[in-house]
Amino acid sequence: MSAEPGGSVAEPGGAVSETIVDADILASREAGGKFLRGGGIRVVAYSVGLLVGLIATPLVTRHLGPADWGRYITVSSVIFIAVALTEGGVGNLGVREYSTDSPEERRSFMSDLLGLRLVLSLVAAAGAVVFTLVAGYSSVLVAGTALACIGLVLEAQRATFAIALTAGLRLGLLAVTDFAGQVVTAALMVLLVVAGAKLLPFFLVTTGAALVTLALTIVFVRSEVNLRPSFSASRWRSLFAGSLVYAAATTLGVVYFRIVVIAMSLLSTKVQAGYFSLSFRIIDIVNAIPWLLVASAFPILAKAAHGEAERLQYALQRLFDGSLVVGALFTLAVILGAPFAVRVIGGPSFHPSVAVLEILGVGIVGTFLVATWSFALLTLKLYRELIVVNALVVVLAIVLCLALIPDHDAKGAGVVTATLEIVLALGYAIVLARRRPELRPSLRLAPRVALALAAGLALGIALPTGAVLATVAGGLVMIAALRLLGAVPEEFLQAIRLRPGG
Repeated sequence: MSAEPGGSVAEPGGAVSETIVDADILASREAGGKFLRGGGIRVVAYSVGLLVGLIATPLVTRHLGPADWGRYITVSSVIFIAVALTEGGVGNLGVREYSTDSPEERRSFMSDLLGLRLVLSLVAAAGAVVFTLVAGYSSVLVAGTALACIGLVLEAQRATFAIALTAGLRLGLLAVTDFAGQVVTAALMVLLVVAGAKLLPFFLVTTGAALVTLALTIVFVRSEVNLRPSFSASRWRSLFAGSLVYAAATTLGVVYFRIVVIAMSLLSTKVQAGYFSLSFRIIDIVNAIPWLLVASAFPILAKAAHGEAERLQYALQRLFDGSLVVGALFTLAVILGAPFAVRVIGGPSFHPSVAVLEILGVGIVGTFLVATWSFALLTLKLYRELIVVNALVVVLAIVLCLALIPDHDAKGAGVVTATLEIVLALGYAIVLARRRPELRPSLRLAPRVALALAAGLALGIALPTGAVLATVAGGLVMIAALRLLGAVPEEFLQAIRLRPGG
């Protein structure tokens, strides 16, 4: 018998033994510790991958310039929205169902899901290309969208296979695939810059990264998941009918963030769209962290929602506290570090992006809370409430874009984005408090975190030093204030003290 880092055990008969262990771990007292350690590993791997990406991204932004960089991010946003509109919450639905199904049900469920996501990703690809044609985008962007759609299809399959790793809290293996994708992306970007490539070939980079991560994920789950997709229309109808409201709720919750990028491409100049796109890309990278962490905790929430109300309340409170603290730290880092980040990633030609990034930084705490509350509401199956709140935010996004972008360009888009994050977080919190008041979180840490953030920002802004030193000094002051005020969750301290394997 051999134990893997993710906690599964390989025995004769392999697949059933692994899935049983994975199912039991979600209900055990070890689940929280595995999430903290595994989630920490994923964040570290992601952060190291970002450092690798820092080699490539500045080269690409300087090579393409503001206009072409804006076009590149625009196509990425079109792809993102197309996927959200067609696949919706199918991936999250997969994690929830896989976490609560019996071992016997999981193989057939995953086979059906593989087939369904393959078809849906092809529909998303077609929709993305059609949109670029209808919107009147240039031939390069239309062709680039078509090329990027190859990676879209491959990534959908990888994400489906990865459900088994997420549900089993084998987050270390997910970290390996995350890191591999970032390294491959950076390497391909550098090669294209060295080769002097124009814009079009850059849209194939996602395909190369998706191929590598798909292969790795298959290696990790091949013994427990059926690798062949099922194309049974009757089973798809049952699966899709059960997830339709869920998918609609999830879709609207992710589309609003990218609407601003599309609006910039249609309502402002190419150069202004480029300025916003650089700042947006930096924020997009930062925002991946809360979603990565909370998605890692989703199987625990899904399991606790089945008759374990006290455990669910405890988990949500800890996620809320952690989101406040970590979100505030990232807010400080982005606001104070904006000049340095823009200078390194974009160079002098992107200097107007600094002010935009500072504005976007204000909404980061909101993003951390949005990630926490959205998964909480999905876990509780409050789909219709999610649809209402998310639909209102989408409408607000369109209204604010029309009102602010034509006159204020990239800065206006920054205000729109930060506002949407804060409004959505408040909307989710209100829904949870009204529908499940027993799960309403305590706000005891909020004033202390706000005070610590204010102290760190005040020092960082007042120091007559460069952005790096100001960020470091402000961060240290904020951390010290958090400890002094007792605002660091005890679980964080316990996780840090734990020895490997402890």
